[in-house]
Amino acid sequence: MRNLRPLNAAHSMGNKQFLVGLKPGPPVGYVSRDYADYSLYTAEQHRSIWERHVHDCTQITVALSPAHVRGEWQGAHGQLEHRELYGDMVWIVPPGVPHVIHFDRPATLVHLYLTEAFFQNMVENAPAQVGGCLVPSLLVRDPFLVELAKMLHRESLDGHLSTMFTQSVATLTATHLIRSYSNRAPAHTSMKGGLGSGRERRVLSYIEEHLSTSITLQDLARVAAVSPNYLITLFQQSIGMTPHKYVVQMRMERAYALLKQKELSLLEIAQRCGFQDQSQFTTVFRRYSGRTPGHFRRSL
Repeated sequence: MRNLRPLNAAHSMGNKQFLVGLKPGPPVGYVSRDYADYSLYTAEQHRSIWERHVHDCTQITVALSPAHVRGEWQGAHGQLEHRELYGDMVWIVPPGVPHVIHFDRPATLVHLYLTEAFFQNMVENAPAQVGGCLVPSLLVRDPFLVELAKMLHRESLDGHLSTMFTQSVATLTATHLIRSYSNRAPAHTSMKGGLGSGRERRVLSYIEEHLSTSITLQDLARVAAVSPNYLITLFQQSIGMTPHKYVVQMRMERAYALLKQKELSLLEIAQRCGFQDQSQFTTVFRRYSGRTPGHFRRSL
């Protein structure tokens, strides 16, 4: 790539990967979260440029229509590549790949950054060096990643992103990258037949017993003795929904029952149902029932 300016670089999740090379800064109202081995950013992005930079993790970005983006990056053989695209689009940038992004029209933007540790911890049969096998793929169409990004953006608007939800989206994304953007064929493991009666009973019992606490995808994977990415698939085959959706549904059922106990405050109910605070409880309850907890209680 052209060496016209120093190369910007990000070296950890805590350094806000999305800020590296960004001119001007992020818009008002953006949402970002840094976790141990992945991070995310979503915003109604204004016209901006990410000057030449690299990351030490894998970057997955989705821009939603009416986005207009121009990209420049170092290809697999060191050559300089260019592309321009309109509408829903995706770019996948492995670690250490220099790239420049021109965001030429305001639109919704979602960034997800995954470390190699995340792939190893969450995805069965992930290559030892994930970054070395992913092919740089900038400004391409990928309906699957677009739909995941839309889900992530919708959840972020409420301001209450749960760890299980973000882990699930990140794990599905990582699995998709290995299957669709790798230069190595992943080992095949059958995922038919669901959890089986024993695993299903253990996982559902664990959820019921821990509804008042934070439940992660890794917690459920340990109980089922499978990797997190396989847990999502097997759980959906058995239960008909994702683990995250099931946990929320169980919390809502508990909330309905506890709201009938008039001596309990809304904060106490929120805590017993595993919500971070009363505000999150109200937001989720209204989304699923169409009413606030207080309104529901008064209607009893």
